[in-house]
Amino acid sequence: MAKETIHHFLQQAGTLLYRYLRKRGLAREDAEDIVQDTCYKYLIYQDGIGPKQVMGWMFRVATNQFYDLKRKDKRHPTVDVDDIQLLSLTHLPEIQLLRRETAQNIRDTLSLLSEQHQELLILKYELNLTYKELSSLYGMNENTLKTHVTRAKNQFIKHYREGQ
Repeated sequence: MAKETIHHFLQQAGTLLYRYLRKRGLAREDAEDIVQDTCYKYLIYQDGIGPKQVMGWMFRVATNQFYDLKRKDKRHPTVDVDDIQLLSLTHLPEIQLLRRETAQNIRDTLSLLSEQHQELLILKYELNLTYKELSSLYGMNENTLKTHVTRAKNQFIKHYREGQ
């Protein structure tokens, strides 16, 4: 690839990875670090990665680093400054409380699902990836992937309703 093409690709892939990691609950700095490291590893190993597997490989590297960081955080828990919300004069406290409760309910419900189902739901419904993009990421048939997403969605709905 030409230098500009690689730069453009890494910007797009990095943005997508960053959004994915933030939706998984990572702090801004941690997500940026993982994206930077993933892009660096891609530049080192790009010759050994097939063109159709690039995004899947990058997501797998970023996801593995996410899991490593989460394991480390369990041993040394911290509070993310981004999680502390300042009161805004334009929003009523009741609305902010409801939003926080809803977001927490969604996070709690997601945590009840398998890691693969969490990933699928975030990639499909938060990052708005198409089934075609997801199938290339996971190396699965599109119809098989649709089945997995439907199962994940149904499990999420079931757990969410039970928690209400």
